[in-house]
Amino acid sequence: MKLRLHTETVIDSSHQLVGYDGKCSRIHGHTWFLEIWIEGDNTQLDKDGILFDFGKVKEINEKYDHFFINSIEPFNTINPTAENMVLEIYKDLKKQKDLDFCVRLYETKVGKDTYCQTGDFDV
Repeated sequence: MKLRLHTETVIDSSHQLVGYDGKCSRIHGHTWFLEIWIEGDNTQLDKDGILFDFGKVKEINEKYDHFFINSIEPFNTINPTAENMVLEIYKDLKKQKDLDFCVRLYETKVGKDTYCQTGDFDV
């Protein structure tokens, strides 16, 4: 039987878009809002009956929260755009367990519904 989990977290961090012609070329901060959906089935439950340990999302939060994202690999060589960040978070999740993921990242959730999303399915 198919199972779908959902979790969300907030990440406060700063970044800049190197080489970008605009305000975002300067260091600035965001309160990122990250949503993650996980899909699998009951045959993928671990011995404790868990499909995916939400502690893994906490690890992602701790990787970025209150950091200058440009100093974190691979963002020391590529711009930490919402697009690049959502792809990197997705890759990190896929390394952890053979499940399907959908990752949605907002630069800010207040006042607008603009986000970047990637993954194995749509929500």
